Amino acid sequence: MENYIWLFPIIFIFHDMEEVIGFGLWLKGNKKTLGEKYPRILNTYKNFSTEGFSLAVFEELVLCIFFSLLALVSDINAFRFLWLGGFIGCTLHFIIHIGQSAVMKQYIPATITSVICLPVSVWIIYKCFLTIQGEWWYVAALIIVGIVTVAVNLKFAQKLIGWFTVKFGLNPIV
Repeated sequence: MENYIWLFPIIFIFHDMEEVIGFGLWLKGNKKTLGEKYPRILNTYKNFSTEGFSLAVFEELVLCIFFSLLALVSDINAFRFLWLGGFIGCTLHFIIHIGQSAVMKQYIPATITSVICLPVSVWIIYKCFLTIQGEWWYVAALIIVGIVTVAVNLKFAQKLIGWFTVKFGLNPIV
């Protein structure tokens, strides 16, 4: 598993750069369609700014690096299982982006890197599972905690976008 740990932040950066570069422009160009068909999604990004989004991505990257570092330098297997859960959470995030693009029947910034990163990530997860030793319930519980951590942090990151945009008086895109 140690051979794959630093691939998590690398894959994360690769994927999120597509979002940082294109999501604001895409959101601005699709505001009307989102308001008509997906108002809940539009409401999620009501105080969205590229600067706020960049801060949220940075926060997520710091967390990703922290968990990767902890998994790599610690002799405690629990940190590796938490890392794996986080990586699985990130991989599920790719599936969600691909699904969003399919439902909307259009490109969404994040789709291309999700398609590229998904098979690589599934392969890494498979290789990591081959190395796991321990009680299945213990491993599964820690992996679930890692997945939930990613999901909760994603919600926090979305709130961080709005807070930063409002706090610093930035012009929201939506």
